[in-house]
Amino acid sequence: MITKMLIEIFQALIQDPTVKKLLNSYDFTKKSDLDLETLMDDLDLSPDERAKFKAAYSEYQEDPYASYESYTYKYEPKSDSPFDKFDAYFQKFEDKAKATEEKYGAGTGDYRHRKYQKYRNSTHSGTYSDPTSPFSDEEKGHYTTLGLPIGATFEEIKAAYRDAMKKYHPDRFQEASQKKNAEERSIKINVAYDFFKKKFKQQGN
Repeated sequence: MITKMLIEIFQALIQDPTVKKLLNSYDFTKKSDLDLETLMDDLDLSPDERAKFKAAYSEYQEDPYASYESYTYKYEPKSDSPFDKFDAYFQKFEDKAKATEEKYGAGTGDYRHRKYQKYRNSTHSGTYSDPTSPFSDEEKGHYTTLGLPIGATFEEIKAAYRDAMKKYHPDRFQEASQKKNAEERSIKINVAYDFFKKKFKQQGN
């Protein structure tokens, strides 16, 4: 059965603007028990696009949330900082160039994006910092790790921490790469929570 989460995964897979537009306007809720074959027929996908959809669907069935994150958030900036946005887009083009070389051989990848890296490095040595903000870059990063808006209350932080640990607990995963990713995320989540526990304790909360 097709879900809203699956539609978003498929949107992340497809480069064809026509298909993307169709997916954006596709009202799958009007079709009860919509299956993958019907969706692909409605979108008039090419054989290559059908193969991508089927692969994504199989991955989704194994672990919906891990699959969703791998497709949707791989190149999402860590924050609204222009430098974090640059890093996210840079990595996207870097991966694309490397994939091209793996497929067609050395020298075929397009690395023109690298010429802009010198501006990133020379303009700012670290993450952008707003001097008027009462929150440090470290603290902003911890809010991002927990998926919270900057300035969230400690009660909201505790709730987000519990939800995040349930989602990324390493014991939930069997596949090695997913387990490793979950372990790394769990460490970041715990570091963020420890930061806020100390901060709010000092404030007497």
